[in-house]
Amino acid sequence: MKKYCASALFLSFLIIGSTRAADVDMSEIDAEARANRPTNNSLLFRRNAEDYRQLSDAEKNEIAARREEALRIRKQQEELMRRQAEEEARQRAMEEEARKRAEALKPITLYENKLKIYALVNGEPITSSDMQSRINAFILTTGIPYNAKTKGMITGKVLQAAIDEKIKLQEAAKNKIRVSKHELDTAVAQFERSNNMPSGSLRKILNDAKVSMSVWTNQIKSDIAWHKLVSRKGLDVVYINENDINKAMAGIKNDMKVQKYMISEIVIAKKDAKDINQLSEMLRHDPRFELYAMQFSQSPSSGNGGRLGWVVKGQLPAALEQKAFALKEGDVSNPILFGQDYYIFKMEKIFNPERDVKNMPTRADVKTMLQNKKLEEYSNKYLQDLRNRAFVEKKV
Repeated sequence: MKKYCASALFLSFLIIGSTRAADVDMSEIDAEARANRPTNNSLLFRRNAEDYRQLSDAEKNEIAARREEALRIRKQQEELMRRQAEEEARQRAMEEEARKRAEALKPITLYENKLKIYALVNGEPITSSDMQSRINAFILTTGIPYNAKTKGMITGKVLQAAIDEKIKLQEAAKNKIRVSKHELDTAVAQFERSNNMPSGSLRKILNDAKVSMSVWTNQIKSDIAWHKLVSRKGLDVVYINENDINKAMAGIKNDMKVQKYMISEIVIAKKDAKDINQLSEMLRHDPRFELYAMQFSQSPSSGNGGRLGWVVKGQLPAALEQKAFALKEGDVSNPILFGQDYYIFKMEKIFNPERDVKNMPTRADVKTMLQNKKLEEYSNKYLQDLRNRAFVEKKV
């Protein structure tokens, strides 16, 4: 009762506005008000706390349950807000990445559309207009951006492909190989179907990407003509007899008893490897090793996406084997200088005969594999011979 009266006196003092403030000991009143507070300084709260102590256990439990439910709802709301914030941040990051990628994949313009000669192949020119279309076609089909890191590699790859295209068409013409308009139209239609494009839409897509339709169809024409030529001249080379199949089957059976490694490679000559470190770093973040191998590798394996197939100990030079076999599945190596070339390896898979089971291929599969291998070897040798004999003068 004493405490209540002291507080009441203090309140009346404030209301009346007495001029005798000096007669009131404020520190004493404050100390009295704090003396028996349950959890804070409020007289009202002190009264509520007293009421709470008089509640039944059931009523206290109900209050506790309500508090728990309120806490649970608040946590749910906080979690929902956190997830919404994360999703918004993810969407913003995706939009920014898409914007950057779209910017990086924009078609290029060479020499402000002024005509220049990039190279002469047995007297036939490859112009800057041709190169502009080919580089834009490369960007369109591969999704590899044309920037400071890739510019040199892309230009070198595209120029070599243009030179090879000229060489193949010249050799096909010498051997009276013809490609009809119907064959070209069929190939274009097949490309549209395989890429889920509406029929007839390719021309507009190429036009938007600043790719000449004639340059595009010329590339298709070169591939068709070369396939006809190699198939005709390599017919005797690809003959496979039963003894060849038996040997291959026995070799596969023995291979299944030892540990082996499925390895892919990219090989670039030292003289062309200015951006090799950037390429290796890019491949650690871009899963399309096969695509990069097809576009940039100077090894015969590039036609197979860089895949060497299953490799066992002793098949690679020791210096390369030591680095390649140390990789874990999915790892990409640093560039490895060996001789006059740089090698980048990717470990696709490791086969352990004590753990893994591998089914034997059929004889028909083995025969097809051997035929394709021989035809590919013949094609590569044929093209290399033509390259060696061709007069190529690079201007840019």
